Amino acid sequence: MAKKEEEKSRTLRNFRSLSVEEDRRHSFFMRDREESIDLPCSHFPDYPKDSHPEPVVKSGWLDKTPPKGGKRFQRRWVQLDHKYLRYFQNSKEVYSKRMISLQCVSAVQPAGDQRFELITLNRTFLFKTESNQMRNEWIKSLEEVLSSRPQSQHKARSEWIKSLEEVLRRRQQNGGGGVFFKSYLAKTEGLLEMTSPRTKVYTVINNNRIYLFKNRQEYMNGLGITDIDLSKASLKESSKSFSVITPYRTFSFVVESEAERQRWCACLAECVRSSAPVSRVCEKLWSKEFNRVCADCGADSPEWASVNLCVLLCERCADAHRCLGPSVSKVFSLKGNDQLWTEDLIKLFLQLGNGKVNSFWAANIPSSEILNVESSSSERLAYATAKYLKGTFRKQHHLSGQQEALNNALCAAVKGSNIVETFRLLFSGADINSSTGIPEFPTPLALAMHSGQTNQVELLKHNQKSDTVKSEVNTAPSLSGYLFKVASANRPITEQKPRSEFTQRWCSLNAGMFTYYKSEQMAHRCGSMKTSEIICLSLNSPGNHGFEHTLEIYTDAGRVYLFGADDIVTIKEWFRAISMAMLPTALSSVCGLCDRLGRLLCTEGSLGTGWFCLSGSMLQVLLEDSVQDINLLRLHTLTIGDGAGDVVLGWRGGYVHLSFDQRPHFPGWISSLRRGAGSGNEMLSQQQLTKSGIPITVQRCIEYVTRHGLMSAGIYRKSGTTSRVSALLDSFQQDARNVCFSDKFGVDDVASTLKRFLREVKGGVFNGEDNSRNWLKVADVSHHRAKLSMYQNLLSELPEVNRETLKVLLNHLYCVHHLSEFNQMTMGNLGIVFGPTLFQTDGSDPRTYTVVEEMIQNYCAIFNVPEEELQKELDATSLILNKINDQTSSKFAPSLSICAVYIEKKEEGAELLVQVGSNVTAKQLVLQVLEMRGIEPFAEEMWTCYEVQEKEEMERELHFEEKVLPLYFSLGPDCHLLVKKSQYSNDIKNYLSGKNEVYKVGTLRVCEVKGDKNRNFISHQCELTKGTLKLYKDTESSLCEKEWSVQEGTLYYGYRSKLSPPTPWGLTLVCGQQQWYFCCDNEDEFIEWMATFLSLQCGENR
Repeated sequence: MAKKEEEKSRTLRNFRSLSVEEDRRHSFFMRDREESIDLPCSHFPDYPKDSHPEPVVKSGWLDKTPPKGGKRFQRRWVQLDHKYLRYFQNSKEVYSKRMISLQCVSAVQPAGDQRFELITLNRTFLFKTESNQMRNEWIKSLEEVLSSRPQSQHKARSEWIKSLEEVLRRRQQNGGGGVFFKSYLAKTEGLLEMTSPRTKVYTVINNNRIYLFKNRQEYMNGLGITDIDLSKASLKESSKSFSVITPYRTFSFVVESEAERQRWCACLAECVRSSAPVSRVCEKLWSKEFNRVCADCGADSPEWASVNLCVLLCERCADAHRCLGPSVSKVFSLKGNDQLWTEDLIKLFLQLGNGKVNSFWAANIPSSEILNVESSSSERLAYATAKYLKGTFRKQHHLSGQQEALNNALCAAVKGSNIVETFRLLFSGADINSSTGIPEFPTPLALAMHSGQTNQVELLKHNQKSDTVKSEVNTAPSLSGYLFKVASANRPITEQKPRSEFTQRWCSLNAGMFTYYKSEQMAHRCGSMKTSEIICLSLNSPGNHGFEHTLEIYTDAGRVYLFGADDIVTIKEWFRAISMAMLPTALSSVCGLCDRLGRLLCTEGSLGTGWFCLSGSMLQVLLEDSVQDINLLRLHTLTIGDGAGDVVLGWRGGYVHLSFDQRPHFPGWISSLRRGAGSGNEMLSQQQLTKSGIPITVQRCIEYVTRHGLMSAGIYRKSGTTSRVSALLDSFQQDARNVCFSDKFGVDDVASTLKRFLREVKGGVFNGEDNSRNWLKVADVSHHRAKLSMYQNLLSELPEVNRETLKVLLNHLYCVHHLSEFNQMTMGNLGIVFGPTLFQTDGSDPRTYTVVEEMIQNYCAIFNVPEEELQKELDATSLILNKINDQTSSKFAPSLSICAVYIEKKEEGAELLVQVGSNVTAKQLVLQVLEMRGIEPFAEEMWTCYEVQEKEEMERELHFEEKVLPLYFSLGPDCHLLVKKSQYSNDIKNYLSGKNEVYKVGTLRVCEVKGDKNRNFISHQCELTKGTLKLYKDTESSLCEKEWSVQEGTLYYGYRSKLSPPTPWGLTLVCGQQQWYFCCDNEDEFIEWMATFLSLQCGENR
């Protein structure tokens, strides 16, 4: 008995000695190691209670014991309802890290000061509160919930355990589950592999929810990870995987076979259908009889729609429409998209409906071509292609083929209410942007708006960028005729080929073979190739060779063929026929006429290959049966390796990796991608653009001036140094995405660069001299309302890029004017500076000043910006003004810049704007932030500044003497500065104390990533000493495989989770453009390597 009491006392002492770990949501290595998996939300619910199915009895922050006997408590947000106790990473998360079924809880009881324990069948959970009173409240709430269970009263713990074991044994005998649910009603269960994070989970579908467990044993014991509500979810399938898409994140699972995928997806689809409520939009659209069935296959209750084609579709037909691309069919769900489904759009669908639309699209469909609900995915894609892309079955309009008559009829129709006639005209070839002949309302859309025809406006608006109108049906891939050919080569054709080198040849494309002869009468062929062997087609720019129009064909064997003709129609006809013959059947109708088409080695493609179609700056990536449209102008990153390097395209939908290919077609792709990705010598619409659609040059310059130039006297009026402005502008014109502002550039240099860019860009912001004159005419109008209306009309006629650029620029100039008390740049002064700049004139016309001044003054009215939104833009400047009023000097120091810093964790709208000078160190910044927030650190606390890279899931602690400003201006869009308590400073000091010589030798698992391709973690012998880190193959090897200078590298805590690292204790070493990942076995080893590296890098100054 004494031994038991002694053991209990020792356990309690150890338990009380545990320290509390702060919540670090962005620190990957601080997540639970083996306790659970990370399921962070990409979007959070507007109302947190909407994400919980059961009423919450009690919730709050608690500290819980870590798994596997860790040293620190972990702070978690805990929620109790009548079925489960859940705990989360923070209060905003929807998906728990753990959930405990109250069916398996036998008791809850105090466990010392501020602590209580929850006892289950196979495990005891220990929690710590902030006070004994809070502990007692939690115990009381738990006991009340537990006592409400049937037959729970007056039952001893031993009896309760026996009853649980009996239930468990009985369900196992019947092939059922454990004690996680009150009654076993699971529809499907089994082990699945998640792709993000990469881990296996035991998955159970029950009561229209998905439950995730670490393994089956925990499922039997009533311990889960989280559950997913299917009532707000949708399902997406592929060959051996499927994804459950919720409003908050996407869960992707991989299965071992097609049959297994079908079993899971059938069950999930049934649950989604049975749990999803019928939306307001569905009820309204289904009120019409024809809208109650799919427009293509006739399936009941279609829940998807193509908003530009005005048809309602079932889910499987909607997938086929997505393969056509958004330029052909814009597919949206009827559920959960209230911003799209306005009353005007609903009225349009009610007036047209599947019946009237099909009377046009399917007027001549043969019975053999009609789809049914059992049709396969390939049949649906072929049907949608023929019906909507080719127009094979549509009803011919009596004006078909008469372009001018079609355009005139469209302009007349949009003024009336006959929406069916407008629909037929649009999809019979009428130009949606044809001229109406009315200067005030130049386009059909403007004319419809003026006429008050809301249905016409909706139809035209959703077809503004439609590419569905086809005036001809694609011909079969069979063609013959004369072309002129140059002798084939095995290297790219870079020199101009004179006309004398071309020889006339009779060419024939038939039955998958491209053959050419000396003449039409000759039976002996000069050469041939299978279309399946063609890996690339390319249309050259006119005038590249002796013949005006030429076509290049590249084969799998590395041969290059050049054909020419004087007639562009002939070359395009051959290009179209060959492309249809070489593409897979499922993709033969996706690509229209383009600049370059072919097959490339692609990591994301099926069997490492993907099809690519480039037209100007639009790149279509065809991977298996899915089509991705990538606007090269809006790429986040474009990395092209030197020599034999790979190509990486980063865009909003992810990354595409093209492997280096030695065959001659690859250099042409590199050149084409570079041209398509934008150039500084082109019009605004052909510049490198941000995700919001404005030139990167404009965005970066405005951001720079906003950060540390708003208070500079005479900003934009003063000129920068000519040489530096020219150098900076050249850098932007070469590759704006990779421009970094160095210390040598001042704010006036950047401001002058922006002005010079706007003055020199082709066409200007107002899109040419003719349009510029129309804007200047408005300055002569005296009536205020008429003037604003004219500005708005002219603005609507500008290309989207010009319009958005002008909006961002005027917003910025309004902020500059708002601080004119300090920078002396009033609206009048800004008009004088930017008038000649935007209109690209010599400044002799005073109307240029007037137009810019009036646009700044009436910014909200002209651009339809709410006053509240503008006020948000001015909040930062208000903070600056308030701080200046508290200072003794009324003059703003021009050397100061504004930095956004977060404290403890990053939250939207929680950034702290701090004035930082060029010599401010990390230590000074931390002290300033703590003073602004009124935080007085305890003696043992160490606060420091971190550089956090969210995308890479890593961070580093800044050296206390490191200058903040250069680092801040070099941060990417996914990086930020964070001030918080230092996590490892004391551990590092303890490890280094008393060491005369600092070095570290041991085994680490190392991973190198090139071109974002994952590689495995491999064990290496590592030696960190005398300012270098050396890498050996193993402990026996004396040959150093890799060596880094400690002074030239940057060490970060953590690494990317998508690498599937063996442990969370990782370090990332960045040397130039290369990253190496080091995996430690435990936290102590992690601290030792980190301490040694930092000590060698910083010396005694650490």
